[in-house]
Amino acid sequence: MRGRSLCWRFPFAAVALALMAGCAVNSTFVYKPGAPVADGQKLPSKVAVLPFKDGTEDFTDRGSVWLSGGQYNVAKAGIAATMTALTPELWAKSFAEDLAASGSFRAARFIYSPSELADEDIFVEGTVTKAYVGKTYDNVNEFAISLRALARSDKRLVWEKEVTRAWKTPPGTKCGMGIQCAVDEYQAKYNKVMQGMFAEARADLVATLAAPSGSGSGEARKEEFGGIGLEVNVVSNTLTVARAMQGAPASKAGMQAGDSIVSVDGTPTAGMAIADAVGRMRGVQGTSVTLGVLRAGWSAPRDITIVRDVIRVGTSTPPAPESVEQTIDKILKAK
Repeated sequence: MRGRSLCWRFPFAAVALALMAGCAVNSTFVYKPGAPVADGQKLPSKVAVLPFKDGTEDFTDRGSVWLSGGQYNVAKAGIAATMTALTPELWAKSFAEDLAASGSFRAARFIYSPSELADEDIFVEGTVTKAYVGKTYDNVNEFAISLRALARSDKRLVWEKEVTRAWKTPPGTKCGMGIQCAVDEYQAKYNKVMQGMFAEARADLVATLAAPSGSGSGEARKEEFGGIGLEVNVVSNTLTVARAMQGAPASKAGMQAGDSIVSVDGTPTAGMAIADAVGRMRGVQGTSVTLGVLRAGWSAPRDITIVRDVIRVGTSTPPAPESVEQTIDKILKAK
């Protein structure tokens, strides 16, 4: 044991021995969501979370706590007398609770089936790929989830994210011989890890939804995807261009800040959620999207067809050459 006692080396052994001696322990795990996000971005979107799938390995208990150690798969079964299972459904419910508690969305809730969707803008699906707890302080704990959000209207993918954590539980406890205290302490550590994972996923989701139609979430993120390079928002209930990225397809096609987008591929945008519009304008490089655009001074909307390209976020782009339409507009305004 290299000078360490059983209880020092095996975090769960002491609890098991205490139970053998007749001590009762409440091992029910209850997720406690993080605090509201102070001064964070607030979105008008409503979000629903569906039960997650189990993508973990097919085991519940591998290795021996008394020998070389091992891991528990807490997605499939709990740890006797220490913690009930962190099932995929519990992960999904906990994520929904965290989204709601953050205050980042208009509303967020857990549902059991897509048939329960009401007026949500998007719904989140997920898979728990790792939920492994080390049996000793020498063994690694591993949590991992894979998430994606889809627009309710047409199930178009608007966001994907994988979040992982791997850590070792530091030895020692402030509980002395208090068995229930020790159990609560272990559970609090797992709760804190889940809070951190959910916070990372939530921040990425908010950034994606807040940076509509293909510009990502600003200089803090570096990624690439198929899109047209527009940032949009809703002004007076109208989907409106906030910025056309220089050098991106939309800018080259003549799109300008202040343009109203009245339709996407023939679908009216009136009442359309921003997340939905984002999903419709993104797509595979080389494919096209047609926007119905109304600009100040135009008597009727005009269709502008834009070919999607790779949009790189967090990198600089060269200034776009002035389009013919922009040149004409300048000439007319100068008269």
